[in-house]
Amino acid sequence: MRNEKQQKVLDKIIYNSGQTTPLGTKPNDECYTSMQDIVNELAHYGCDGKFKGKNIICPCDWDILEDEEVYSLRVDFDEDMHAHTNAVKTVSYESLESISKKLKSIKVDEKKIYDFLNNRTKCNFLRTLIQNADAWGVKSVSVSGYNPATGQGKKFQNVDYSQYDICITNPPFSLYDEFMKTLIKAKIDFIVLAPFLNRANPCVGLPLFLRQCYLGFGRHLSLNFYNSTSKNEYKTKNVACDWLTTFNDAQKKIDRTRLQNGIKYENYKDDYAIMENMTMKDGTHPLKMPFRTIPDDYYGWVFCPINILDELSNEEFKWYGTNFQAYYNNDLSKSPFNHKMKDELLAYGKDIQKQLFELPQKDRRKLVKEMGLTQCIHGVVLKRKEVRK
Repeated sequence: MRNEKQQKVLDKIIYNSGQTTPLGTKPNDECYTSMQDIVNELAHYGCDGKFKGKNIICPCDWDILEDEEVYSLRVDFDEDMHAHTNAVKTVSYESLESISKKLKSIKVDEKKIYDFLNNRTKCNFLRTLIQNADAWGVKSVSVSGYNPATGQGKKFQNVDYSQYDICITNPPFSLYDEFMKTLIKAKIDFIVLAPFLNRANPCVGLPLFLRQCYLGFGRHLSLNFYNSTSKNEYKTKNVACDWLTTFNDAQKKIDRTRLQNGIKYENYKDDYAIMENMTMKDGTHPLKMPFRTIPDDYYGWVFCPINILDELSNEEFKWYGTNFQAYYNNDLSKSPFNHKMKDELLAYGKDIQKQLFELPQKDRRKLVKEMGLTQCIHGVVLKRKEVRK
């Protein structure tokens, strides 16, 4: 039997561990973003003045307050230029009435604002921005979300982004393609989380390639898909994530560097594998090599895994994703490849490819290993630009 003190401690741990309400969505759709991960990323932009005087929207988080059906909340700050402070001016939110099941707008009493924000807010994006609103000069923060379990709230697709300057959130990964297209169409600045492995997929990789956004400072973050609580025996599931943003601060730091591995191509040219089933328009085949073994004097096509984007200078290299299929199939004039991007450019013949895809993943990996094939073809092909003087 737990005593009262022990129970209070456990309740606090469970509350601080993230999402506690059933989501009613796909099991791996929503993950918890820690306060530290948010602060680490947003501080780069906040301290650089990018949030000053801005209205910020954080969609995709309907569970904003503790113990209440809340689907939107807005905090406005009263900018005092003489005192250099951004005191909270008003706080209002929409709550679902238990009887009528209709949303009711509620304005928090001015005397209760700080107690309300300190003790009842759960969204870590909201809490981080409120905590740093003074230092960063934030004008307003709004949070909204849709609960698929009840069908209540505001979907990210229905947000009027023209009312805001910046979108900051962690969206449902199953809807990531639609989410990114919505933000890009709205032409709003954003700082959002994305699953790391999807760099190779169009929903993440294509906007990066088209320079519609850039990788942020935080990469390969380990996020929890569900809480580690007593109910699930303190188990959790992690996934690696990246920050994606329209601000190119992190990319500009990389662009100021030049790759120098100290390797001469002539000395090691026989050590690199040739991707014979991937043909470029110039008739050559890319060489498969890790980023840290690219020769300093090699200007041909190179195939690398997706983590090359962590250190790839856009000023020194041009790069293309290997499986942005719809993009290349619809606009072959921009494709560097000698053929349409079909069947994910697997590095083996069609007969073997068909044989492999009819097998379960475990058996497929075994056969690939036995046959000495190259299975992992998702990645980046790149070519060094002209030498900078």
